[in-house]
Amino acid sequence: MDDPIYSNESIELLMKYESNNCPQLVDGICHRTKPKYDDYSKVWSLQEWWSLADAYTELYRQAVKHCWSKDQLLSELSGIREEYQSVVCDVLTSREKDIRNQLLLDSHAISHATMTDFDWKLKLVMGSDKLSTVHEPLLSVDLDVQMTDGRKTVSMELNREQLSGLISSLEAANKALLQLKS
Repeated sequence: MDDPIYSNESIELLMKYESNNCPQLVDGICHRTKPKYDDYSKVWSLQEWWSLADAYTELYRQAVKHCWSKDQLLSELSGIREEYQSVVCDVLTSREKDIRNQLLLDSHAISHATMTDFDWKLKLVMGSDKLSTVHEPLLSVDLDVQMTDGRKTVSMELNREQLSGLISSLEAANKALLQLKS
């Protein structure tokens, strides 16, 4: 496990939070009604509220993502009173399936388009109407993309630099996808 999610500042903020409101924070993670800052503006500044909500949200996400046991979760919450530890664990136990489903929906919602097929051709441009000799390779790529409203073909013609940029973008997207899966 990495460094604890809660800093000393987050722990101090958490002590001001009523433990019976933890389910509302999970509702926020699941895109339901989340607690409103207006209800707590006398307790925290806006920045403190965001810090607390972010810490709770990250704790629940990490716990579900990495399938933490109760002991692992309690070790993350070691600086918090037992009353809070118990409530956080109970909420996680009862809402773990909801949180996991929402995390999956959020990751799937990144894009509703999927590439189903592709075709490519390599061309060598020998010249043009302005230049007698060019000798530049061009790659023609046709991507068949399945969208929610049907199938679409995206055609691109790329020179060497553009192809390099496309490959870098695809590698970055693959890396991001692998991080989401882990």
